[in-house]
Amino acid sequence: MVGLAVNFQGKSDSTMVAPPIVLTTDFGAASPYAGVLHGVVLRINPSATIVDLTHQIQSQNIRQGSFILGTNYRFFPEGSIHVAVVDPGVGTNRKPLLVVTPTARFLAPDNGLLSFILRDHLREIPRQSGLVPLPPDCAAYYLTNSRYWLNPVSHTFHGRDIFAPVAAHLSLGVSPDQLGEPAREIVWLPTPQPARHGDNLTGEILYIDHFGNLVTNIPVQELADAATLEVEIKGHRINQLSRTFHDQEPGQTGALLALVGSHGYLEIAVADGSAALILGVDTGEPVHVSGLPAA
Repeated sequence: MVGLAVNFQGKSDSTMVAPPIVLTTDFGAASPYAGVLHGVVLRINPSATIVDLTHQIQSQNIRQGSFILGTNYRFFPEGSIHVAVVDPGVGTNRKPLLVVTPTARFLAPDNGLLSFILRDHLREIPRQSGLVPLPPDCAAYYLTNSRYWLNPVSHTFHGRDIFAPVAAHLSLGVSPDQLGEPAREIVWLPTPQPARHGDNLTGEILYIDHFGNLVTNIPVQELADAATLEVEIKGHRINQLSRTFHDQEPGQTGALLALVGSHGYLEIAVADGSAALILGVDTGEPVHVSGLPAA
């Protein structure tokens, strides 16, 4: 079956394009770990298409990994196989998991990393961490069938020894139900939600991108219908929303900007500069918005 395209249900079809395997990890750019995932997949399926979404998730930051995966997976072809590894509990009793949604497949540790994916399928968003029932339009399996792993399995690198080989076998048409036992509930780790107080809203920085732009947990829907608003972070005030990264007065440089990013969330930036460096902030920094219509 090597090189043979398969459809979303795992049936071979030479007329179809094989779905890509998409990698999202906190391994970093300098380590060999991400490259090893490529190698493992290609040993099993030499024709696989592998895409690196990012390997720059902040180390052990499960919520950030969940946010990045959840805001980007929908831009990949239907049936894509996502391997997400932000796994501070690797080798413990947390379970390796496959979740199948109507549009994609996700391999990850069952530690809440797939919570942002589940948001699109839940009627109500849980506010507390814990186990949640699997949405009715999804299926899930614990990866218990070691036939599809590398052996022996390291206690510290399940990305290499479990998730990558299982992804490769999925890309060759192995049915999800062959990979292990059905899961009825999975771990939920909520993304911090902005808090509303009248016409004021308090959120926080979830992610800092390569450019030093500060991505918050405040969705564009919260800013709708605001005639004027003010964004405050670390004592700095921004009096309006910008449309682009270069909406600044002529001759003005280094001014903070607030705008809605391509992901649909409020972010804070500096034209041709790094807001993270200028402000000296990290993830978790509070962001306040005032002037919103009362809820």
